[in-house]
Amino acid sequence: MSWNECLYAYYKKYGGQLLAGEGEDGLLVLSHRDQPLAVDLYQVSGRYGSSNYVRARISLTLAKPYKLTVGAEKALSGGMNAVLKAVPGLPDHDLLPADFGFPEVTKKRLIRSDNHPFTKLVLGSLELRNALLASPKEELRVRPGPRGGGLHLITITTGSTVGGGDSDWYLGPDTFAPEEERLQRIEAEFFPRLDRFLDLARAACSALTQWPM
Repeated sequence: MSWNECLYAYYKKYGGQLLAGEGEDGLLVLSHRDQPLAVDLYQVSGRYGSSNYVRARISLTLAKPYKLTVGAEKALSGGMNAVLKAVPGLPDHDLLPADFGFPEVTKKRLIRSDNHPFTKLVLGSLELRNALLASPKEELRVRPGPRGGGLHLITITTGSTVGGGDSDWYLGPDTFAPEEERLQRIEAEFFPRLDRFLDLARAACSALTQWPM
């Protein structure tokens, strides 16, 4: 089983535009609020070789430049936030205050932003908080686009590699199983995982445009 095969099955059911060859290069472009929502793999090279991660991206327009990072959930993130606040020379404006609120979301995640009041409004979205809780291994990043103009990019990435021992992305190994059986496994395990992943991108887009900056 491969990423391309799983993505092709998702495309056949939900539509969109699929770009895929023979490798693990599949890119699926869906639509959300008349904007392209793209999902693919991106490769990271490391000491022991390269690893693939899942990535979803969607653009939106905001009135002012804005940065936000909501890291993957980790048990020690709360303590790490306290340590980082005490490090001399670290830009305090990027660190959320300890009493920021929404502990069900913020306690186990490292959260950085250059606009705390707006971030509090963004995380005030119940849809976004529920999407974050449903996707604890995901990282959410918002960054301004080139040349100003209000264009921003939302990027969702997962902390677990595809095919790694800690991965919760089902991609096999059923290469020699009958096609019908492979499709059933893909629909039962890959589809819900990708649904949650894309729902986080959609929820972030909605939360960021719910209130004026």
